[in-house]
Amino acid sequence: MSLKPIKASEQKKNQERINAKMQKRKKELLDDPPPYIYIVSEGKETEPNYISGLAKAINSKFSDLSSGDRIIVKGTGRNTRGLLKYARKVVESDFPQAAVVWLMYDKDDFPLDDFDNTQYSAEDKKDNRQYRVAWSNECIELWFVLHFQELEVNNGREHYRKILRQKCGYEKNLKNIYDLLMDKTNIAIKRARRQYESYNDLPPSKRCPATRVYELVEELQKYL
Repeated sequence: MSLKPIKASEQKKNQERINAKMQKRKKELLDDPPPYIYIVSEGKETEPNYISGLAKAINSKFSDLSSGDRIIVKGTGRNTRGLLKYARKVVESDFPQAAVVWLMYDKDDFPLDDFDNTQYSAEDKKDNRQYRVAWSNECIELWFVLHFQELEVNNGREHYRKILRQKCGYEKNLKNIYDLLMDKTNIAIKRARRQYESYNDLPPSKRCPATRVYELVEELQKYL
């Protein structure tokens, strides 16, 4: 074996070969289709309009590998505690192959206990599928605002909507809201995670402003 030191140029080529192999393996992993995911929203329009933009892109990407959509979004108009019960019932008839069920809901004016217990009940559920939550305290517009700026205090939904009107011409129930925000998603995830984790062990109702929508979006983004 030669004891001559490896030239810098050769070291660079070796590293480039290693990086190329890692990138190829990473791409192979990321090209795996997502599990079947059922997203059940408290709202009938705003949340479904947003998350459907992301779901449609993923469903389109994997359409050749599936006989139907991998991700289904359903707006219900149900409140917090009722949302979990409803989701468990309808997933069996609507999308029985679902491996993961996400609940999207806002704090709004619902009782604190209902808001907290929806998360605890969902995450403790012993079932043949996983239940996860993507709540916002107090409303989904908080998640939208985080695409443009940090938020330290809760100034209420009207203030959020005013910011959004100035930033992107926002109107409630916009069909293309995901497309309007898409290029700022990564910075919104960073801001939302930092904000959520700053509350440490406080219950969901005491974390305001905060949102866990970033967890759902981050999970779906893996499959874009």
